[in-house]
Amino acid sequence: MMRPAPTRYRRKSSVSTTSKAYPRPAPPRQRTVLYTIIVAFIFVCILFYASPSVPVIQDLRLFHHTPTHKPPAQKNSTSGDTKWYSDWKWLNPFSATITLEEDRSVLPPLPQRPPIYTFYDADAEKGEKTKTAENKLLLLWRRAWWAQGFKPVILGRPEAMNNPLYESFQVHKLQPQLEAEFVRWLAWGHMGTGILANWLAVPMGPHDDHLLTYLRRGEYPKLTRYEGLGPGLFSGEKNAINAVIEEALKSPKLEQSRSLLDLVEHSAVTVEHKPDAIAFYDANANAEHYKAITTMLADEKAAGLQALAKLITSHLHLTFLNTFKDGFAVLTPYSDNAHILTEHALSLADTLRSCPSSPVPSSCPPNRQDCTPCSSISPPPVKMPEYFTNSSTVYTIGTVPHPFTLASLLASKKEITTRHIRRDTARDRWLTAVTENALGKEVGGASRVVSLKEIVAGEWGCARGLWITEDPPPNHKDLEYHFGFELSPFNVTARDPDTLPGSRAERKAAARTLHLQKDLLANAKEVLKERRADDEKTRTKQMVEAWNLADTEAWRFVRAYMAREGVERNKWEEEERAFAGAEEGRAEGWGSWFDRRLRRDWIEGRE
Repeated sequence: MMRPAPTRYRRKSSVSTTSKAYPRPAPPRQRTVLYTIIVAFIFVCILFYASPSVPVIQDLRLFHHTPTHKPPAQKNSTSGDTKWYSDWKWLNPFSATITLEEDRSVLPPLPQRPPIYTFYDADAEKGEKTKTAENKLLLLWRRAWWAQGFKPVILGRPEAMNNPLYESFQVHKLQPQLEAEFVRWLAWGHMGTGILANWLAVPMGPHDDHLLTYLRRGEYPKLTRYEGLGPGLFSGEKNAINAVIEEALKSPKLEQSRSLLDLVEHSAVTVEHKPDAIAFYDANANAEHYKAITTMLADEKAAGLQALAKLITSHLHLTFLNTFKDGFAVLTPYSDNAHILTEHALSLADTLRSCPSSPVPSSCPPNRQDCTPCSSISPPPVKMPEYFTNSSTVYTIGTVPHPFTLASLLASKKEITTRHIRRDTARDRWLTAVTENALGKEVGGASRVVSLKEIVAGEWGCARGLWITEDPPPNHKDLEYHFGFELSPFNVTARDPDTLPGSRAERKAAARTLHLQKDLLANAKEVLKERRADDEKTRTKQMVEAWNLADTEAWRFVRAYMAREGVERNKWEEEERAFAGAEEGRAEGWGSWFDRRLRRDWIEGRE
């Protein structure tokens, strides 16, 4: 007789036979096949992403099933083959996702430059030497205020005559000093809200000084003067300016007074504390601090004005050196193979660190008598780190190379192949090297390029560094308007191998390396200029760009940022070319009368 099966084998399932059973998990073999298919699909996607035949714009997956129109091109948004689009989305990692153009960079919107006015009577009787010297000082004044984020405008008597209050003014017989002050205020009142400065009052302090920051906002709710500056600086809006003029013209003391402000109620003009960042080289300051200049002005005015211009330039440069007291950092990643990329930056740093000549060598600016004069300090150091370090006392100069240029230099050959790039190089090598110290090794290229954009164009970073590309580097004039003072001429020269340490054989090897780097850099610049789609060089360049999307984005961003800076300044210079203080020419009396309405419209932002 057979025994019944053990109970555990005869136990019924806890799931009712009438309920729906759950699907069984896939057998191990089926799961393996599924995983293999998924991995193969990912591998194919990666190959497609890195394919040189696929444009960068497709790598970013810009094209969806629904077509999208490109944003319309903005006015003044090109310079040569460099293109940009100003938008608040500028910190998007890749510009092409916004512009739908592979080579158009998204830049931060241009900050509004509030107008700062000064008055200069070009028709006054003066000798030619004096006019030339004054024009030099006006140019210096324009350049210094432009570098601090303002739009300098030099006014003359025609602006004053366009003020409706001029008719009431001209019937009075005033003291010469008061008459000159009235004409100055009438010209300011005609132009409207803004800042009025004497052309011997210049900004001399850090970019983030609290007064300069306030003035850059362009909103002046109260008519204000500043303690210790006398007639050197005012700010206010149009109605308040003209109200003060009207009140002064009605004063019974009008024809006996020498100052416009003595004719109005004290409450009409607010008085703020003496600013730290404005230097006013008036007669009182010169007599107190620069007796040599005062003597020269008394002996021969033109020569004295030329010396004063040299003194102010030296003080602007000295203020820069005192702000960045720990010197300069010229970024040099991959210095052994790509040192040639930094030659321009090193030459510039060497010029910036050198103390400028001065007619009063041991002097300080009138607003900063506690400065460290150039004669008392050694030139600040120029360091050559491989990575960026955030410091408010170090000025950084970085050269962003195109990925093809860097690949050619690091490989020490002109011909770059797809096989070499894909198998022998990591992606975005330059950005990784520059940001690895701050961001670590695990961060991707998209995050790195956003960080660099903030360093280059953010409010904090743009005043503490200069970022350029290998082609083209900024010219001398661009640099002077960037820094706000005249620079000594300098030539970009490669390092001399004979000055390097080591044996004769090592120096000869260094000379060969330097010669090779020069040759490779020249070839890379030619490759970057090639635009024909069917050219092998163009295809190679596109392949390298596709492999290094973040490095390419950084190069295009910096190139466009510097180009836009030049376009903005050139437009302003063109508008102001006919007036005193311009780079070329000088206003000649009434010859520019009919151009002034166009100029006023431009200042007010009308087309």
